[in-house]
Amino acid sequence: MERNVSTGEGALVLSVLKGTMLAGTLAGGALTDRFSSRTLVLAALLMSAAGLGLLPFQTSIWLILLCGMLAQFAEALMNVVQRLLLMDQVERAHQKEALGWMRMVNNFAQIFSFSVAAVGARLGLMPLFLFDAATSLTAFFLGRKILPRREGGAAAGGGLGAEGEGASRWAFFRCALVLMGWSFFYELFLEGGAGRLEILHPGQGLRRFSTMMILNTVLCAAFAVQATMLFTRSWLAITGGMLLTVIGILVAGWGMQSQLWVFGGMLLLTLGELMVGSTAQHTLMRLTPRGPKSGLYYSLGIGLMQGGRILGATVAFPLLIHATKLGPFTALMLAVFAVQLGVLWSLKREIESLP
Repeated sequence: MERNVSTGEGALVLSVLKGTMLAGTLAGGALTDRFSSRTLVLAALLMSAAGLGLLPFQTSIWLILLCGMLAQFAEALMNVVQRLLLMDQVERAHQKEALGWMRMVNNFAQIFSFSVAAVGARLGLMPLFLFDAATSLTAFFLGRKILPRREGGAAAGGGLGAEGEGASRWAFFRCALVLMGWSFFYELFLEGGAGRLEILHPGQGLRRFSTMMILNTVLCAAFAVQATMLFTRSWLAITGGMLLTVIGILVAGWGMQSQLWVFGGMLLLTLGELMVGSTAQHTLMRLTPRGPKSGLYYSLGIGLMQGGRILGATVAFPLLIHATKLGPFTALMLAVFAVQLGVLWSLKREIESLP
């Protein structure tokens, strides 16, 4: 539908939505320090249903922006709160595996969502928005019935951190900085790789990249739970996963002329994602300083990760998509990885001492 939206107004909407994502992330942790995770999950689902359901009927740029902000805030809020709810309800011994199950479900949901979008695209955007709104509303009513009304707290997993672990704020933020670097790598390749492949292979590059990303998501979903059981040494898994991520992106980036090299790089990236995903989020949660502001600290860590994604998307165009030489891209990748290795080495004792 015609919205009469200028390029400048469109850029404004995208910028505000990125800011809203960070605001929702920070609010998620801060609000869990005051309200129950169940209440916040249900509120996020209602906000998502309202924002997505009303958006396609708006004609004013400001109303479009308002609905988009509501939906984006709800998504960011849910991203934080759903993990905190899980940590409250699951015993500590099973928390890592439970996070694996959550990643599996989220990945399969992405595959289903992509399939619905591909099939329904010919019908226009309105049916897709309404479908997403109906999904959120259905999840709200299901959540009211199945989500526990009382938080598990100390009786179950003990929430973030743990008594006697002595997690410091400095250790927590160093871990968040490492994960920020990984998010930077991933988003740089996600945005830049797709654009560069399309430029090198017009009409086919984006389709090839999308196909490989679907395969990546399928593999991550299929092995998310098994990875939590296989990679039991958190520090080694995070370090190895970071290394494979960097190697995979460099192989794919330098070999974009060949589909085989890109495919090989994507497989390395997928294995790295499985290793990092199996342990990193659980490690960050265990390192979160325990106390009345633990939710706020955790959301600050997630906010840093989101900042890495924004930075990766920002530099993707000059460093990869339209770059005439890949030297600066390679140098930045190696420099960031070197910083990550240094920070990870300083965290080795803290991570390995976690129960």
